[in-house]
Amino acid sequence: MIALAAFLPVWGMAGHIAGRMAEAERERLSKQASDAARDLAFGLEREVLGLRGELAALGRSPALRDGDLRAFHEQARTLPMTYRARIWLTDVQGHVVVDSGRPFIDPALPGAVLPVLRDAPYRAGISTRQSLTADEPLRLDITEELTQPDGRPSLFLTASLDPLPLWRPRIQRLVLPSDWIVAIFDENARVLARSPPTGGLIGREVSSSSPFRRILGGTASHGWLTSRSIAGDPLYSAWRQVEATPWKVTVSMPIGVLDNALYRVLSPIVLIGGAVLVLFTLALAFWVDRRVAAPLNRLGEIAAAFGRGGVLPDLPPTGLREIDEAAAALRKAASERDALESERVALSARLHTVLESTTDGVLVLDGEGVLLYMNGRARAQSSNPDGGIGRKLADSFPGWDEGPFAQAFRQAREDGAAQSVTAFHPVLGRWVSADIFPSAEGQTLFFRDVSDERAAQAALRESEARLKAVMDNVPVGVLLAEAPSGRILLGNRRLEEILRHPVELLGSINEYRAKWEAYHADGRRMDGPEFPLARALLTGLPATAEYHYRRGDGSMVWLRIVGTPIRDPQGRIAGAVAAITDIDATRRAAEALRESELRFRTLAEAIPQIVWSTMPDGRIDYVNPRLEDFTGLVPGVAVQSLDRIVHPEDQRRTERAWRRALRRGQPFSAELRLRRAEGGWRWCVARALPARAADGTIRRWIGAVTDVSELAEAREALARQVAAQTASRQAAVQAAADLAASESRFRRFAEASPDVMWMTDPSGEALEFLSPAFERIWGVAQERMDRQPALVLDMIHPADRERVEQATAQARQSGMMDTEYRILRPDGGQRWIRDVGFPILDVQGEMIRRGGLARDVTDAKAAEARQALLLGELNHRVKNTLATVHSLALQTARNVAGAADAIPRFLQDFQARLLTLSRGHDLLTARTWRGATLEEAARAVLAPWQAESSRPGELRFQIQGPAVWLAPKQALGLALALHELATNALKHGALTRAEGHILVKWQGEPDGMVRLSWQEMDGPPVVPPARRGFGSRMLERGLPAELGPGSSVKLDYDKNGFMAAIRFRPVNGPVVEEESA
Repeated sequence: MIALAAFLPVWGMAGHIAGRMAEAERERLSKQASDAARDLAFGLEREVLGLRGELAALGRSPALRDGDLRAFHEQARTLPMTYRARIWLTDVQGHVVVDSGRPFIDPALPGAVLPVLRDAPYRAGISTRQSLTADEPLRLDITEELTQPDGRPSLFLTASLDPLPLWRPRIQRLVLPSDWIVAIFDENARVLARSPPTGGLIGREVSSSSPFRRILGGTASHGWLTSRSIAGDPLYSAWRQVEATPWKVTVSMPIGVLDNALYRVLSPIVLIGGAVLVLFTLALAFWVDRRVAAPLNRLGEIAAAFGRGGVLPDLPPTGLREIDEAAAALRKAASERDALESERVALSARLHTVLESTTDGVLVLDGEGVLLYMNGRARAQSSNPDGGIGRKLADSFPGWDEGPFAQAFRQAREDGAAQSVTAFHPVLGRWVSADIFPSAEGQTLFFRDVSDERAAQAALRESEARLKAVMDNVPVGVLLAEAPSGRILLGNRRLEEILRHPVELLGSINEYRAKWEAYHADGRRMDGPEFPLARALLTGLPATAEYHYRRGDGSMVWLRIVGTPIRDPQGRIAGAVAAITDIDATRRAAEALRESELRFRTLAEAIPQIVWSTMPDGRIDYVNPRLEDFTGLVPGVAVQSLDRIVHPEDQRRTERAWRRALRRGQPFSAELRLRRAEGGWRWCVARALPARAADGTIRRWIGAVTDVSELAEAREALARQVAAQTASRQAAVQAAADLAASESRFRRFAEASPDVMWMTDPSGEALEFLSPAFERIWGVAQERMDRQPALVLDMIHPADRERVEQATAQARQSGMMDTEYRILRPDGGQRWIRDVGFPILDVQGEMIRRGGLARDVTDAKAAEARQALLLGELNHRVKNTLATVHSLALQTARNVAGAADAIPRFLQDFQARLLTLSRGHDLLTARTWRGATLEEAARAVLAPWQAESSRPGELRFQIQGPAVWLAPKQALGLALALHELATNALKHGALTRAEGHILVKWQGEPDGMVRLSWQEMDGPPVVPPARRGFGSRMLERGLPAELGPGSSVKLDYDKNGFMAAIRFRPVNGPVVEEESA
């Protein structure tokens, strides 16, 4: 019993450890089986999804959509499908329309007999079936249903493949013990694959009593069951459902692998412990059975040695049981003491190893805060080289006795409970997390550096903040939904701006239609599953579409929605994200571009100038018919014959300018001579501007050619005049140089010269001579210049001062200067000065002084500005006149369309309106296009009809009213309006009778408007017109736009006489004095 009592604790401890080891082994084996089943299921799921994606892409083939079965058969036959797949396209009766493994049979041919596929699939999905060949016991069919338009029956696209290459490599990649079994079953409990393989088992269904049949109808996706192998051996099986397929995979192990784990671990311990116990008992019995006759003093020595803790001396057996038992008890006690000491040493060593290997710093303190122990991690951070054992904590580890750490120490000591604190350590300069555990002997401190963890947490928070900022600032709307319900999780701020209503977190896909009002391009309302976000959730494939959406304020907008599925690490669909873009402006811009192109071609065909356009590289792609009118060549021939049309002297210069414009992307302008059809050369200006896209790239060049022969002749005459003046100026300078030898003659010349002559030293700082013309041009006395030499620079206009200073600095080197600048006179006037400086050299060629001429070119500058203004005004007025003529021609043609005498009436009406426009232009030209009075305009327009009536001395038109000044645009508009009224009176009104006459009268009104009335009298009864002609539309719509804001026209078809009332606001009020000539 003594031996058993001594050995039983050790034996029990060994049994407990063995039990824990057996339990850990069971958990490891179970996890290995579950992980193997999960990895195999996920691998098969990914492969099946990839195959279904390939098949779905083939089902959207344009050839199949267009009904071209032969092209689709060729495409299916050449498609690189994996696993030796064979493609079938069948109808609902099972007829094989397309078979990639056979030649194509056109079903439209007379007498064509289509093979019938046995067990043809009638729904989308995955199925297995028996193969017709011995080398392939099973075939795997993956089918996609193809919905046909116009209500036609659906077609079924099937990929039939050998499943063995699908799952064999994945089963082989599982590293499992040799006695474990891996199998795959379908929904009919049919064995699809097994490892290790067993002949004849593939394709067979398991028995009806098999536990595998119980999991086929359940909803769980994974679990465990108990079964038996073919040989009848009991098995533990971990199974898992392969998502998106009807398959289940199992990983089985012999039942003894788990159940016998405890037996395998405990049996050695029980056997060895029993043997040791028997041996120990026999040894003790040997000593007890010895004689007790040994000397008692020997027993005392043994007791003394035991008391000292020394080695016990030997004691031979005495044969006396009491003595021997006492000696044995002492030896046993000594042995237990030694064992306990050894165990203490081992535990101390183990504890030391654990503390030294941990990543935390460990400190042990007594009740007074004196350091008793520290591990290596803490020793590395100590401020004392010897570690500081036996010292206060603050001496070896400063910083722990202050702040939150000191408070945690105090709280642990007072409460007797463990304390945790995380704070910034001021001495270590790092964030530290500390755990303090109080005990009866003192306190134990575990501390660790958590700076990296806090930095990671800060980085995570910053990343989340950046993600939110990005979501709120991306230029597209973003919508996130979870799978499979379609519940909306979030939407960004840009989405609310696009939809113009807050984003509602809808609960399911079925709510999409009720909350989001969107329409297809054909006007059909969208259902919930049709939204790209829902399609991405339901199909697992990206979806893109454009829809017409009703926003929160009731307006409609075109949106482009792109939905993309989001998958978790296992490949399952976890959600979907949709990007919503407002493309309303883009669609409107495209429509506007088409309308702009139409307007451009219509305008280009109508205007009298040659209009052309080119591609970005300069190739001509359009020329209007005016080129043929000008050159007599059709546009295609003219473009290829530019060397015959353009004057030889202008060809190279024009081509260089055109190439330079193309290279730099700048506007093109060139003057050149072109040959007319009847012979002779005409000066023309060719201009072109680049038409740029939104990103600045050139899309095309648009140009025009204008005949400017008269302007060129005027310019040549002006050039001859300028050349003469230049020659005169050069002669004057030469004369001044010749007169330099005589001071008196020079001064007389300088005094008489209208230009300012000046002379300085070589540096230009000391003024030596200044002619009297300076006082007349600058308005400053010469004496003042002597006192203030810097006054010349101060009087230069601030905008020109820096440029003049630079020119003066450069003239100090060469003496030459030619610059133009403005001066500000003391009287407030401003003059333009051209200052030409030159060096005066001695006989050795050295510059001894500098001279120059300063000329007042204010009048020349004004002439240049007037010439530029004249050219711009001429171009503007020609364009306006041509646009007016074009409008008159179109409206006149519409007015006479369909009449039998359309051409004569068109010529008569169009000529009369052109003459009226011409008389208005003559009147404005006489006034230099500043305007005209209303009376002048009325009398000029109505002069052709102003004859005496049947009453002697009475004119047919009575024109009266105060002086009213009209702008050029108002004068032309009223001229055309009075012409239309007179023409209408001649055809239908008072002028059809000899006694008829018309009163044209105007007067000012208090609000500053002028009222012009047209009253026909003594004419035939007035009948309102049955339709609105050009004249009525021009008066009621076009005339108010010409007269300005607030203008109106009212027509009254009174039976006693037609009346028209025109109200408008003149440019200078209702009554103004005509300006003098």
